[in-house]
Amino acid sequence: MSPKLKTFLERGFSTIVLLSLLGGAVAWNEPIGYAGLICVLCNLTSWEWFNMLKGTNANRGLALVAGLIYPWLMTFVSLQPSFPLTETSFALGMLVLYTILAFCGQLFRMDYRGKTGAEMMDGMGLTLLSFVYPVWMFCFALICVESEITIWPMLWLVLFTKMSDIWAYISGVLLGGKFITRKFSPCVSPKKTWEGIIGSIIITLTVGAVLLPVLDITNWATVSSLEFLAVYIPAGLLLFFLSVWGDLAGSLIKRGLAVKDSGSLLPGIGGIFDLIDSPAFTVSAVVCVTPFLALILDLLS
Repeated sequence: MSPKLKTFLERGFSTIVLLSLLGGAVAWNEPIGYAGLICVLCNLTSWEWFNMLKGTNANRGLALVAGLIYPWLMTFVSLQPSFPLTETSFALGMLVLYTILAFCGQLFRMDYRGKTGAEMMDGMGLTLLSFVYPVWMFCFALICVESEITIWPMLWLVLFTKMSDIWAYISGVLLGGKFITRKFSPCVSPKKTWEGIIGSIIITLTVGAVLLPVLDITNWATVSSLEFLAVYIPAGLLLFFLSVWGDLAGSLIKRGLAVKDSGSLLPGIGGIFDLIDSPAFTVSAVVCVTPFLALILDLLS
């Protein structure tokens, strides 16, 4: 068995298992099942960040504690309709609190542990980043916990995001370098090819469109094909490149920290961080942009 085929089979198996867990949690139709899976993924990612930050100036303890507690607090808020704060307000408040604590920790290190200003700034950046990406961003998936109406679109979004990665890999293995010699991301991710990206765009958008009615997200009886394509194609392209940028952001972090994989839990993929790096981009972007789009449409109607 060739190394490329072995890697593909390992990636495919790990992705199918984890997406099956997500689908099973949704099909279970219990909010705690869906939320619990999201929380566990975030907790495991925080542990991976804790290990990747060894030898850096980051406040590893603060990042780990925040990553372990925050997803469960967000779940509690999402499951309590009477809670005085909305999920988004709570998320922003926790981010502000975390930022203050991170600054306090770095100031202490500078005053009492002899850290320089440059080391303090480096540690501050890593401390913030290790919580914000992908844990804080991916936890926006918990906002839909209370509503069955929005859980299925969220499942579709995660499936769409991960498909973009797996189809890019397959297309790249089969066609990479045969037509376009320049790499898509020569420095951050030199294995990504333009053929892989183009092939993945075609396949991902096609399969994504098929999954919409399967998951009962799109009502084909009330939407014409032309109207659907006019909205789906530009939106799908934007989501696709958001997922690609999320994947590249994860690669950028690993290169900056000089690690190959965030962990070894998932054969062919690496760690949980490698799994949710791209969904963190798409999920947070969709959740945050949707209210603005709804407001614009309401004003135009």
